[in-house]
Amino acid sequence: MAQPVTEPQRAAQRRVIGAVRTSSVLTGGGLAMWREHDAGEWTESAAGLSQDLDILGVPHEIVVAFRPPRGREPRWREGREVRVAFTELRRLVRWVPSLQQPIDELPAQAPGFTFAYREPRETGTAVLTFSSFAAEWPAWTVIQAAAMGLLCARCGFDLRTRGAGRRPAYNIPGQAGTRRLVCGTTRRRTRGPGTPGARKGPVDGLRRGLRAVCRPSAFRHARGCRTPARQPAGSAGNRRQAAVHRRG
Repeated sequence: MAQPVTEPQRAAQRRVIGAVRTSSVLTGGGLAMWREHDAGEWTESAAGLSQDLDILGVPHEIVVAFRPPRGREPRWREGREVRVAFTELRRLVRWVPSLQQPIDELPAQAPGFTFAYREPRETGTAVLTFSSFAAEWPAWTVIQAAAMGLLCARCGFDLRTRGAGRRPAYNIPGQAGTRRLVCGTTRRRTRGPGTPGARKGPVDGLRRGLRAVCRPSAFRHARGCRTPARQPAGSAGNRRQAAVHRRG
């Protein structure tokens, strides 16, 4: 027998439906609602959304999440994101029935909340995740992704690329607390311990391997690729450059 809905539940339901319709992102990891760190009085804060979800009996968590800067802002935009795990969405659908259709239409391989990358260590290569990006990170423009460090620091390749053109993202350890992602491959050449040029360890070896495979792409990314794209031999651009050199 269904229990009657109380007035506090109905009020919380109205606020949650409004948040889901206007500011939610559905991913392979679940549903997220982002709020500015200093939300104004006309916007419900992450803490307020959390209280409403508690009233409705929907398990969730609040995490610190960052969005790209706007305009000339020098820093990432800090906010709080209320996340409902995918396995708990059925509890939310009870109060927001219109959410069922986009859940059914979500691709099976849709990215989740976190961005995965690899980091070479003395014991091997560790797979890590960065969970502080706002859940909308797969939909950011290339310029926004560059501002958030999601383009290869060497060639400008978009590290969010999925499918056949995907390249694994690596963080080459440098200064403590810094993160500089580059694209690469898991292939690694090994040498005997007594041969000339033997590698000092996994970290040094991976650095060399990445330099071999991370080359400028045949395209440019805004704010991402500092190396100009190569022009094919015999192209009009190369012929013009050769003519200028001859005149000089």
